[in-house]
Amino acid sequence: MTLAANPILPAYLIGAVGIFVEWRSYYLQGEDEFRRWSALGALLWALQYVLLGAWTAGLSMAVTALRTLLSGLHPKKLFKHASVVGFVVIFAGLTHLSWQGYMSLLPAFAVSNTTLALYYFNNRAMRIALLASSAAWIINDVYWQAWPALIAESVAIGINIRTIRKILIE
Repeated sequence: MTLAANPILPAYLIGAVGIFVEWRSYYLQGEDEFRRWSALGALLWALQYVLLGAWTAGLSMAVTALRTLLSGLHPKKLFKHASVVGFVVIFAGLTHLSWQGYMSLLPAFAVSNTTLALYYFNNRAMRIALLASSAAWIINDVYWQAWPALIAESVAIGINIRTIRKILIE
């Protein structure tokens, strides 16, 4: 059986790389570095989800990479609010177009919640809000058997909590 005939193996290999990229992003205390590494991780997760047939998650993660990078530009209020509304509308549209039942609501919630956190919260509050997004991704990953993403997200929660505590101390 070739890799092309079995998309699960390449999906899991890409997911394995995604694990380390995501963990790296959560270890970084700076917001800009977090965003760059997180965007790269989002591209890897998008590819993994598409290979697993999880279209809502895959499309949402692809747009997430762009959203994550743009959120760090610190635009003026009007552009910032328009960006947030635009991304939430895009995510809602992607969810509608790729609807696979109620499980599609988990990635939709996760990416919308993360959008609000990235644009409106400071570093510590942003990371706290991301914990709710992580919980939604974990449930999604169990459903789609996206084991590398599940491992990454589960450990990322612990790393994120550790980093939140370090930010509090400093």
